[in-house]
Order: sequence, then C-alpha cells, then structure tokens
Amino acid sequence: MPKMTMRTVPNRVTVLGVPVAALRLEELLAQVVETIDGRTNGPLRIGYANAHVCNLAWNDAGFREALRCMDIVYADGNGPRVAAWFQGRALPGRMTGADWIHDLCEISIGRGCRMYFLGGEHGVAELAARRLTAAHPGLQVCGTQHGYLSQEHLSAIHETIRTLRPEILIVGMGSPRQEQWIVAHAGELGVPVVWGAGGMFDYASGVARRPPKWMRDLALEWLGRMLLNPRRLAGRYLIGVPLFIARAIADGLSRRISGRSLLD
Repeated sequence: MPKMTMRTVPNRVTVLGVPVAALRLEELLAQVVETIDGRTNGPLRIGYANAHVCNLAWNDAGFREALRCMDIVYADGNGPRVAAWFQGRALPGRMTGADWIHDLCEISIGRGCRMYFLGGEHGVAELAARRLTAAHPGLQVCGTQHGYLSQEHLSAIHETIRTLRPEILIVGMGSPRQEQWIVAHAGELGVPVVWGAGGMFDYASGVARRPPKWMRDLALEWLGRMLLNPRRLAGRYLIGVPLFIARAIADGLSRRISGRSLLD
C-alpha cells in the first residue's frame, strides 16, 4: 500500500469569485496520476472555468460555492486568463476537454484504469466511448449513461458506479448542474477522480465539430463555435463575453485599489 500524502494545493487566481488553478495540463494530469496511484487522498474533484461559467457564478452564489468546493478548477477558456491579467496576475494556457481527453485516455491505459462516462444527450456518451476506444486501443470504458435523468434515476446510477468501481468518472451535464452534482455526490461513489467535462462528449463523439485549428491558435475558437451553432451560442458570446470583460475589469480595479474582490 503506497503511503498517502496530502494533495498539493495549486496556486490560484480568483476570477469573479471562482478560484482558478494556475496549472498547466501536464501538472493537472500529474495530480490525476497521483490520486489514481493512491499517493494522495481522493476523490479528486475537477472542474473548469471560462467566461460563461464565471458569468453564471457571478449571479449564483450556490454555484460559486460549488466551484470553490472543487479541488481543482482549471482555465477552459481565455476569459479567465484575461481577467487574471487585469489583476496583474497570470494563468497558463487554456485546456479544453477536446484537448485533454486523449492524454487522459493514455494515462488510463497505462495504469490499467477504467472510465465511466455520465452525461450528454441520449447515445452521445456511448458514441464517445466507441470512438475513444477505437482511437486508443486498450482503453476501458466500463459504462456510459446520458445526463437527462430524474433524481430517482440518478440515485440508481450512483449504485451502478459504486458497483463498477471505475477509477475515473467523467461528468458532462453542463454547468452548474455537473459541479453541484459532483460536490454533492463524489465522496459517496468511491471513484478516485471525478472530472466535470461540460460538452466534451459532444466533441469526442463527433456530434459537434470544433472550429479549424487556425481559429483556435488565434484565440478565436469562441467565434468559430458561435458560427457553427449561432442559435445556442450567439447570446452567450455576443452578450456574455462583453459582460464578462466589464466585470473582470471592475473586479481587477477593485482588487488593485482596495485589495478586495467585488464578491468578497
């Protein structure tokens, strides 16, 4: 039995009340490996922050508290990095689910771990599992379940997860539902790593397309996503992003002048 140690707490930048870890992908994955290997206490509860998540948290104290209860919240978009800059601080490059899932699959294979996928529309998590196992021979996905469940059905899923005992549970229910579910239930599932992944299953399954690489390289993935799905995302980006920037500027100025966040 390996000796258990306390998990290293990463440096954090608080963005509109959300503590965002100053971690690079390799550092985040190293914490996953340590937890899986039993060198640190689980469960490791992972969430993400982008402009949309921070806007939601600004208006929802319960969601903000759920994010603060997560062990790690990483920068999923460039919004938190911009907000950190207004504070005179820095966050490393963003990391989206479409980027880290393949590294996580290889870690899972290397350690003989099993994953469980919970979330997404009907059939999407299952399709994501098929595509990922085809792309990563040896990957074990021991179960999938869509995320449109009543509380009664979710309770049954809890028992299924406890019985299957995966080492990694990926939860893609969208914010704030997935974070609140993780905080409420991760400790009773017996899973070392519980990772909130948002719409990752849509991309891993091929149901959703990512914008071209040149747009991602120019920090224009948000624009590409909006053009691909304007009905759902136009309001989030055309209204939400300017609102986030205004809030981030005001919060950054408050911190520089008084040393306090507007949400303190």
